[in-house]
Amino acid sequence: MDRTLPNPVRWATLLWALAVAAGITETSLAVAPGLAEGAAVPWLALVARALLYGFSALVVVWFARGHRWARVTLVTLLTGVGLAGVLLSSGLGVLSGLGVFVGLGYEGHGVALALRIAHTLVYVTAVVVATVMAFLPAAGRYFARTPHHGSPRTALA
Repeated sequence: MDRTLPNPVRWATLLWALAVAAGITETSLAVAPGLAEGAAVPWLALVARALLYGFSALVVVWFARGHRWARVTLVTLLTGVGLAGVLLSSGLGVLSGLGVFVGLGYEGHGVALALRIAHTLVYVTAVVVATVMAFLPAAGRYFARTPHHGSPRTALA
């Protein structure tokens, strides 16, 4: 059987991996100033994010291997929940009169602010385009013909 990734699946995989990398970068940017000033490390938040990003990265790999459940999981978590979080926080900032960037937690200025804005734009673009790519006809055919559609446990075997 031909296991070559069709272009839509290849692009969706790369874009969802980019979204995960953007989240890791965002976490680093958010924590770095506090660490530089000697602030306490937010261990609980870091561990939670590390687990989320690690799980997301594994699901991206399972998606590329043709697991249908991984496609649904990525759309639900990264596109649905993640995008809703970005839109909700920016919307709350606008409604409160603070503005989109403050609503997203982007206080400050300079390079750090520019990087955080870039992260948001990269994330939103990546997950939206990846979702579209994941459901194009070529992607549908790939997921329909891939022999293993089991649980994550069977994907590791």
